[in-house]
Order: sequence, then structure tokens, then C-alpha cells
Amino acid sequence: MPWSRASGGIPLAVDLGTARTRVRGPRAGVLHDVATVIAVDARTRSVVAVGDQAARLLGRTPPDIEAVSPLSHGVVTEFDAAALLVRHALGGGPRRTRVHRRTWLPPNVVAGVPASATGVQRRAAEEVLQQAGARTVRILPKGMLAALGTGLPVWDADGSMVVDIGAGTTEVAAFAFGTLVAANSTHTAGDAITSALSTHLQRVHLLALSTGAAEALKTGLARVAESAPGTRLPVRGRDRVTDLPKTVSVSAGELRDLAEPEIQRIARTVVSTIGNCPAGVADDIVERGLVLTGGGALFEGLPERLGRTTGLSVHVADSPRTAVLDGAARWMTDVAPAARQQMLSPL
Repeated sequence: MPWSRASGGIPLAVDLGTARTRVRGPRAGVLHDVATVIAVDARTRSVVAVGDQAARLLGRTPPDIEAVSPLSHGVVTEFDAAALLVRHALGGGPRRTRVHRRTWLPPNVVAGVPASATGVQRRAAEEVLQQAGARTVRILPKGMLAALGTGLPVWDADGSMVVDIGAGTTEVAAFAFGTLVAANSTHTAGDAITSALSTHLQRVHLLALSTGAAEALKTGLARVAESAPGTRLPVRGRDRVTDLPKTVSVSAGELRDLAEPEIQRIARTVVSTIGNCPAGVADDIVERGLVLTGGGALFEGLPERLGRTTGLSVHVADSPRTAVLDGAARWMTDVAPAARQQMLSPL
């Protein structure tokens, strides 16, 4: 019997990510996909804006409004703000998803946390979802959910590996016989490349940019970093010396060089995780290669560069951004009860 029916209530898969929060039902498409940001009135603590609308307020709020990103590196850092945001995402706030417009029932939730999350951090994620209105909560490693979401044969005797590159963390997980045999995570992910670019602009070009502007520049340069590294894009910001507006030209090659140390760190995490696998599983992974998920998998040139660094073949999942969400939905509907209990066991 599917877990959702056995437990009663509305089954929902949740990907509570550093950059995006996504929600979907077991059979439906994505119901909710917004920035993991919430803005509240500092005096009344009432919600002013949620998601993408709140993200536009970052760095622009008046003194009586607070815009908060309540997660960092995949774990909860602002409990109350996270609970408010998730309540809206689950449909219990003023803006209800279509499935909840007539009535709102406490949902049963499956969500993921980084492999490196401590017991305290795992409990914080669970309590945030409960505080947001969840009836029951199941917390699994994000790497496990990502593998399920891509359709990797995690139940086979042969080993397989998924590398989930999000905004705040990169999750590396290896499987065999339906068991998570090794897992590791690193804070090197999409935000680390953005931060490296922002720091480079300040040091080399004496240009200060907001995080949003640096992210947009990274996206633009990444499209041509491998094919045309000499391409230059203008970017306008604040001169760090004079505080006046300033425009500089940044090359795609600069971004490529800045991204290299971050890709090397991801590669070392992959190699370290393979080293923690049983010999037979490690051999299978070397033969099969890696599957990339997460928004970072779409960073132009990253799969090829990661493959060259590790010496492994690298494949990008069909829907990398929603792999964790898809895996949580599959866990609810397609995984047998005994296997679900096995997957709930910590590594």
C-alpha cells in the first residue's frame, strides 16, 4: 500500500532548498516553485511577501521590513522564517495552491536533508515542516531522493552514484541493493561560484555588485565560457573607491578560471566518496560513471570538466532541477514498505 494512503492526509513531496522551495503531489507536476526567501513586518511579524516577490526585496527593504533567506547550505538557519515560508508552500497560508483552494488538510510530507546534516539539523527540518502544518514528516538524504528521481537502478546489485549540485551544497551518494552505501556533501555548489565571481569583481575590478546581479552575470558568462572564453560582457555596479556608478567588461574566461577550483573540490568529494565504497561498488561506479542532478548540473561545461578531473563518464539527468522532488514523490508511491523503512535508516 502506498505510504500516502496508509498514513492518511494529503501526500506532498518537498524540496526545501537553499535557493528554491518546491512542492508537488505524488502524481501531479510541480505545485509550488519559488525562491526560498520570505519578507516579514519587523513590528507585527506578519508576512509581507513570499518567494520570488520577497527575493526582489533583498537589499532593498525599509527598516521595518525584513527579507530573510532561512536556509543556508541546505539546512535551516532561521527557524521561524522557514516555518512561515513552508506553511505558504504547503498551501496553509493565505496563498493556497490549486489543490487546496476548497479546503486545507494537514499533508504528509517527504523531504530531504544533506548527507552531512547533524541530528540537530535533521530535527530542525522535521520540526519546521511540522510547525508549518504537516501531519507526518519523513526525512531522507537528498542524494537518495535525487537518485530515485532520476530513475537510477538503486535496487540493482551493481553500484551507482548520483551527484546533486544545488545552490548551497553538493550531495554525492552511492547505492547498491537499495542501500545507501556511502554519502558525502560539500558546501561547494552554485552559490560558491557566484561568491567567487563577486569577490573577484571587488578585488580585480573594484566593482561591488549585489548577489542577484552577480548571479545574473554568472549565468550570462557561463553560456559561452567553454565555447568562446574571450567573450566579454559589460556589467554595471558601484565603484568600491568612489561609490559612484561604474561599468566594467568581464570575460567568460575569467568565470571559467574562477569555477575551476570549485569544480576541483566537487571532484575531490566524488573521489573521497568512491573511496568509502566497498570495492565491488567502487568498480561498478568507475564502469557506469556519475549522474548529475540539481541546478548546478546545468552550469555550462561543468559535466565535461568534472569528467576530465575524475576520469569518469558523467551524465546529466533528464530533469536535474526537480530530481529530489521527483524522488520524494516516487518514494511515496513506488517504493515497497520494507524498502521505505530501509531507506529511512541513517547512513
